[in-house]
Amino acid sequence: MANKEGSPIDKEIEKYERQLEDKEKLYDEISLESRDIIRGSGIAITLLHNGNKKESKDKINLLSKSVKSLLGKDSGFRYYTLQAYQEYAEAQIFYNLLINDRFVVLDEIKIPTESYILGMLDVVGELKREIISLLMSRNVKRSEQLFHYMEEIYDKTRTIRFPEVILPGFRKKQDVARIQIESAGNEIVLFKR
Repeated sequence: MANKEGSPIDKEIEKYERQLEDKEKLYDEISLESRDIIRGSGIAITLLHNGNKKESKDKINLLSKSVKSLLGKDSGFRYYTLQAYQEYAEAQIFYNLLINDRFVVLDEIKIPTESYILGMLDVVGELKREIISLLMSRNVKRSEQLFHYMEEIYDKTRTIRFPEVILPGFRKKQDVARIQIESAGNEIVLFKR
């Protein structure tokens, strides 16, 4: 039974609660920043599809700062931030393929490896969407260039084999990428006929 001053465990429990409250505040902050990065990446990609290259680049530059901030504080919460980094990787890779005709590499954007690889596979869908737009504009040559990027992403990632716990969702994304490549290839062939 506790005496009037309280037992030593009371102070310990209060200390633990403060620690957990601080951790909860950090989690809330990280969750909000992750959602903002996810939304912002989607906006950057949409701007790019709509031909707004400068606005897309400006958005990606702002996202870079947010990603750097998030990386500095997400220790212990990395599972909850992987999607934000993945979406950011998708925006960066897609932008650089479309505008600069080059793959932006992991060392340039400095995010977790898993997010980079998953984001790269998501780029395949964005490239397919761009190919369809280009075909509607009768730009077969550029469609074929982007199709080559689709194939390259798939071919280079085909040998990657890790359990779901290491690379969550990878196998499914690989399957989806393969289907999108087949579909885009068929669209190009049909258009050329």
